[in-house]
Amino acid sequence: MSNILEQIDKAIGAHGAWKVKLRQNIDGTLSLVPAEVSVDNRCEFGKWLYSLTGAQTSDPHYKEVLALHKDFHKTAGKVVTKVMKGDKVGAEASIGLNGTYASASSKLTAKMMEWKRASAKAA
Repeated sequence: MSNILEQIDKAIGAHGAWKVKLRQNIDGTLSLVPAEVSVDNRCEFGKWLYSLTGAQTSDPHYKEVLALHKDFHKTAGKVVTKVMKGDKVGAEASIGLNGTYASASSKLTAKMMEWKRASAKAA
C-alpha cells in the first residue's frame, strides 16, 4: 500500500513539473517531440501504472487515474504540436488558467490525491 502512496506523491511532483517543461518549449529553451510527450507509458508513473496487476487494476481509482493520465499526456502533446506549428499563443492559452492542459492537469492531480487518501485509509 505504501508503494501506491509513494508513487502518487512522485507522480504529482513530476506531472506538476510538466508545466515548466511546456513553458520552456514555448519559450524555445527546451525541445519536445509531440509523439513522445503524448505517450502515457514512458514516464515513471505511467510505467508503474501499467505494471500493476490483478486487484490493483480493478480499483476504480486506478481506472480513473489511468484514463486521466492518458488525457494529460495527450493534451500536453497537443500543446507541443501547437508550438511546432508556430501557434505559441494557442500553446500559452492551453497551459493558462482555464486552458485545456491546465484542466487536464488539475483533474489528474485531484484524482491522484483522492486515490492517495483512499489508499491511506485502507492501509
